[in-house]
Amino acid sequence: CPLNSPPSWTGRKGTPHFFTHFQAPTSPTADEKRENMIIRWSFVLLALLCGVLAEDVKSWEDDIEKVWTKKGQTSSSEEEGDDKYWREPKSNEDDDKDSDGNKHKPWLEIEDGQIFHGLINENDMSMVELHPKLKASDKDSGDAGKICQFRITQQDVPFDAYVLNPNTGEGYIRARKELNCEEKKEYTFTIQAYDCGVAEKGIQQKKSHKATVRVQVNDVNERGPEFTASGYEATVMEGKIYDNILKVEAEDRDCSPGFSQICSYEIVTPNVPFQISKDGIISNTEPLQYGDGHNYILTVTAYDCGQRRADLDVLVTITVKEQCHPGWEDFQKRIEYEPSSGTKSLLPKVYLETCGEEVSDITTTFTLETSHIGKGCDRDTYSSSSLLKLCGATQGSIDLLPAPGLGSEWTQSLPTDEGHEGDQVFSFDGRQTGVTLPEGLVPKNLTNQFTIATWMKHRETFGGDKETILCKSDEKELNRHHYSLYVHNCKLMFLLRQDGGDLETFRPAEFHWKIPQVCDKQWHHYAITVDFPEVNLYVDGIPYSPFLVTDDWPLHPSKFDTRLTLGACWQGGDKEMSQYFRGELAGLLIHPGKTENRRVISCLHSCNESLEFHSFDETGPGSEVHFNPDQTQLFLRGEFTPKNPDNEAYTLDMYTKVLQKVAYQNGRQFPTPGMRALKIHTEVNCFDDETCIEVPDVDAYVMVLHPEEPTINLSGTDHLARRVTELDQGVAPFRDLRIVSTIVRDVEEEEEEELQEGGATEVTPISHNLDACQVTVDPPLEAGKEELTVPKEDLARLRLEKSAAANGLVIKGVDTIANYEDILRKVVYRNTKAGDYLDRVLKLKCSEMNGRYESNEYAVELKVLHTLNVANPESRVQVAAHVVAPNAGAQFVASNSKVNIQQAIPRQVPQAVASSQSANVVTSLVIVICVGFLIFMIVLGVYRIRAANRRSMDSEWDQAGEPRMEWDSSDLTITVNPMDVEYEGADSDSSDDDDDSAHDDSDSSDDDDEPPREVLGYEQELEWDSTAMVA
Repeated sequence: CPLNSPPSWTGRKGTPHFFTHFQAPTSPTADEKRENMIIRWSFVLLALLCGVLAEDVKSWEDDIEKVWTKKGQTSSSEEEGDDKYWREPKSNEDDDKDSDGNKHKPWLEIEDGQIFHGLINENDMSMVELHPKLKASDKDSGDAGKICQFRITQQDVPFDAYVLNPNTGEGYIRARKELNCEEKKEYTFTIQAYDCGVAEKGIQQKKSHKATVRVQVNDVNERGPEFTASGYEATVMEGKIYDNILKVEAEDRDCSPGFSQICSYEIVTPNVPFQISKDGIISNTEPLQYGDGHNYILTVTAYDCGQRRADLDVLVTITVKEQCHPGWEDFQKRIEYEPSSGTKSLLPKVYLETCGEEVSDITTTFTLETSHIGKGCDRDTYSSSSLLKLCGATQGSIDLLPAPGLGSEWTQSLPTDEGHEGDQVFSFDGRQTGVTLPEGLVPKNLTNQFTIATWMKHRETFGGDKETILCKSDEKELNRHHYSLYVHNCKLMFLLRQDGGDLETFRPAEFHWKIPQVCDKQWHHYAITVDFPEVNLYVDGIPYSPFLVTDDWPLHPSKFDTRLTLGACWQGGDKEMSQYFRGELAGLLIHPGKTENRRVISCLHSCNESLEFHSFDETGPGSEVHFNPDQTQLFLRGEFTPKNPDNEAYTLDMYTKVLQKVAYQNGRQFPTPGMRALKIHTEVNCFDDETCIEVPDVDAYVMVLHPEEPTINLSGTDHLARRVTELDQGVAPFRDLRIVSTIVRDVEEEEEEELQEGGATEVTPISHNLDACQVTVDPPLEAGKEELTVPKEDLARLRLEKSAAANGLVIKGVDTIANYEDILRKVVYRNTKAGDYLDRVLKLKCSEMNGRYESNEYAVELKVLHTLNVANPESRVQVAAHVVAPNAGAQFVASNSKVNIQQAIPRQVPQAVASSQSANVVTSLVIVICVGFLIFMIVLGVYRIRAANRRSMDSEWDQAGEPRMEWDSSDLTITVNPMDVEYEGADSDSSDDDDDSAHDDSDSSDDDDEPPREVLGYEQELEWDSTAMVA
C-alpha cells in the first residue's frame, strides 16, 4: 500500500478499490481542515497496516509454495520429474512478476526428511565428506537460475559452506579450524542455498528451504595408553601359584572405542616366571622360591585396540616372602580299616603348623564320601522285610521288590545289579520297564492305616508325563486310579481315592511335596504313613508336610477288578501301560493296616558306617561339635586366647588332641570293601588378619579291606529210602541237617617255620545270620499228590516267610544259623501217590546278605520202597523188573522165557537197609549176560570166517545164507526171591557204577569196596539158572 498511489489505486489485480481521491476546495473551512487532517492520519495508519499485511502475505506465499510442491501440482513434464525437490509453485502473483526475472526459489536436492551426513578427521581442515552431495537447483534462467551461496544458519559451528559450481549448484563444507574428537564428536546445524538474484538489476535474491547437516569427527589414534600409577608393588609367599598377584591399569584418552580401549598388556622383561592377562592381572607360572630371588622387577607396557603402545612403560616390583608352609602335619593319606575291628582313629598323631602365627579360632570339617557305596553308604543288604524285623517293626509288611527267585518271579524281568557287593537295585528306563504284581500279593483294602516305603534315586525331569512308582487302577473299561505314588516335575505326589462311603462329601485325595531330594540324583529313603485323613512323609527319617492338599469325591463302587503295577500305571480304558518311571528303586514295601513309627523309619535309613567322636568333655568353652544326620560330616570349632603364662584357657594344642579322637567305624560284620574318600577342610582366623595363614585341605581315604568271607557248609544224610505208607504220612528229608559257617585265617608261625613251610592257615567257626534258604525238588512236585510243608507256628515265631511253588519252596527272613537249622529240619515231604514214583531228589541251598554269600548245594535222594504182594505174581514181576532195570542199565527180554517166582513170605519187611548180597547178585547177573553176549559174537565171527573158505560147498549151504545161532529159551528159568528192603546212606552214584560195569569188568570192583550193609529182613538172592541155555 504505497502512500503515493494514484487516486484510483487498487490492490492486487482484479481486486476492488479501497479508497477514493478527494479534491479539496480552494478555500477550505475549519471543518474541512479537520476532516482533511483525519483523512491524512487515516492514510498513515492504513499505510502502516498494509506494510504489516505485506510481510504476512509473503510468509503465506512461502507456505503455499511448499504445500503445492509437496502435492506435485505442476503443469509440465519437467516439473513431474523433479517432484521430490522443493520448487517454486506457479501462481497468479508470479505471472505478475515476470518483469523482475526471478520467479522461483532454489531448492536443495535432498529427499523430504533426509539430512546430510558428513565425516571429517580430527586435526584436519579439508572438505567434509557429505552424503548425499551438497547440491541446489533453481528453475529460473540466467543469473536467477544460478546458485551463488550456501549459508549455515547457526553462528557457533566451526564450518563454512562454499559454492563449487554456480551453474550446477554444487557446493561443499569446510572446517574453519582443526577439530578435536576428544572435545566434541559430532556437530549438527542447518544450511540454505541462495540464487544469484541481484537487487541492483531488479532481480530479488531468493533462498531455499533449510536442510539439516550432521558432521561426525573421526578419531585419529593420536594418543597412546597411559598407566594410572607410576609404579606397582606386591608381595607373595614362596612355593605358591597365584592367580592374581596384582593388577595394572592403563587408560587411553582417544574418543573412539577402537582407540580408547586397552586391548592387551605385555611383560617386556624376558625370561621371568610371570604372565599377564589382557585385563592386566599378573600371575606366576611356577612356584617362586625365596632362594632363587628375593624380588622381581618387571617392565610392563600396554596396547590400545589400534595397536598403539604406551608412550611410557611402568615398573612392577614383586617381592618373594619366605614361608614355612602352614598346614596339618604327620598324617597318613591311606587309612586301612580291618572289618569287625571296631573304630579306627583317622588322625592319631596329627598337629597343625602355624608358622608362628597366633590363631584366634579354627574350624575343621571332616567329610566322609560314601555316596558310591550301595544306597549312599554301607547299609545291610537284607531284604526290606528282614530290615523291618531287625528294626523291631511289627509283622505284616509286603516286599514288592524282592530278589528274583522262587516265589518272586515278577522281578526277574527288571534290570538289577544283583545286589552282591551292595544293595539290590532295580532300574527303570521310563519307556517300557514296568511290571504287574501278582494278584493277592497285596490286600485289596489297605484300610485307613498303612505305610509305603522305598529307596529312590531320581534325576531331574521337567515338562514330561507323570512317573509312577506304584499304582492301583481299574483292570478294564475305566482309567480310575485308586491310589498312586508318583513323581511329576520334581514333586513327589501321593493319590488316595477312598472307595465307598459318602459319595457327596469331599475328602483329601492328592498330597504334594516339593522337596529338593526328589531330583538330586542321590539315594534317599521315602516313607509315607497314612492314618486317613492325615498323611505324613519322611525323607531320610526327617518329616515333611505337604505344601498342597487337594480334595476330591470318593470313587463310586465298581464291579471291575483292579490291577496293581510297579514302575508304571495300567490304564484299564486304554488297555496299556503308561506313565513309566525313570530312575532306580530298591526296598519298596507296603504295610497294610499299620503306620510305622518314626523310630522304625529312622532305623531303615540308618547307616552302618560313620564318623565317630565321643570326647565332648575335652572341648573348651566356645567350642562347637555337630554331625550331619548320616554322621558322614563332622564339624569341630575351637576358640583360643592369646598366649599368656597366667591363662590356662583353651589352646590350639588342646584342640589338636581332641581332633586326634575322630575315628571311623563300620558296624557290618561283612562290610563292602573299597575306598571311602576323606576330606578335611580347615578355616583359620588369626589375631593379626593381615598375616594370617591359610591351611590347605587334606585329601585322604579310608580303605576298607576285604572281609574274611565265610564258607557256609550244609551236610547230613544224602540217601533216604522210605516205604509208601511212610511217605503218605510225611518224611523229614533234612532231619539231621547241620549248618556250619567257617572262615580261613592266616596264622603267623615262628621264623624258622616260615622259612621252611611258608606259613599256615586256621579254620575257625563263626556265627552269623542267614536270610534265605531254598529247597528245590527234582522232578517238580505233582499238584494234588505231593507237597512240602513247614510248621506255620514256627514260621510265625521266627517271623520268617515261606514261598512255595511246584519245584520247591523258599524260606526268607534274617535269622540265626541255629534257627534256620531248626526250621529246615521240620520241613516235611508228603506223597499221597508214592506208588507211582521210585525216587525224588531234594536240593537245599542257603544264602546270606541277599545272596552275597551262598552255601554249597546239599542234595538228598529219596527212594520209594514198594511192598510185595504174594497173591499177585504180576506185581512181584514188576517189582523185580524195577530192581533190575535201574541197576543193569538195560532191558533184557526173552520172548519165550519162563519166569518162576519163589514162595514169598506173606508179610511186610520192616524198614531196613538193603543187603550187600542183593547188590552183588544184580551185578553178577549183568556180568553173566555180558559174557554170554561176548561168546555169542565170537562164535558168530568164527562161523562167518569158515563160511567164506567153503564157497565150493553145495547149494544147500548157499541157500541157507549166513548161519544163525538159535536161542532156545524154553527151559530158561529166572528165580527171584521176594525182597522188601530199604536203602539208607547208599552212594547216589551206585547206579552209574553198575552201568559202567556192563562195559568194563574192571569197574565192578567198585561195588566190592563198599562196606557190608546190615540186613534187617530176609537175605535174598536173584539166581540165574543157565543150565537150559542152548546155543
